[in-house]
Amino acid sequence: MWFDMRREDLGFVERAPVTHIAEASLPAGRVAVFDALADAGGWPRWFPNVRAASYTTPPPHGVGTIREARVGGTRWVEEMIAWERGICWGWTVTGASVPFAAAQVETFALADAPGGTRVRWTIAMEPRLLAILARPFTAHTIPRLFARAMENLTTYLVRPEGERP
Repeated sequence: MWFDMRREDLGFVERAPVTHIAEASLPAGRVAVFDALADAGGWPRWFPNVRAASYTTPPPHGVGTIREARVGGTRWVEEMIAWERGICWGWTVTGASVPFAAAQVETFALADAPGGTRVRWTIAMEPRLLAILARPFTAHTIPRLFARAMENLTTYLVRPEGERP
């Protein structure tokens, strides 16, 4: 079954009924972090439970690009709404295989930090019943998931280019 979701813009982050924010610092420059985030095919190598991710629109990629992802046993279709190299990358979910939200926007904001980059992940949503019921679990899971993803991404980024899987 497929569930259509309402497209939203970046302003949704400020007006969404539910927002989750997680932050971490990475020992890599903003452009390197951004490039890893924007590399759809790289996500399974460092973000937990991402089985596959790819762009379905041809390059060059940027705002308006469509990405499809398989996360655990779910599928997601996302439209890029922010693509500022080294600064911000984000999407609105347009469809999902689970009825989790009526609308959802995710952003990764990047800022200089001592020794690297501060990454701020924001998930903004208008939850459906499934997300409302999962909220106590989600509040604890998202920060741990993000911390693990950033640890994995750090390991991925500090490997020499030729040694990356």
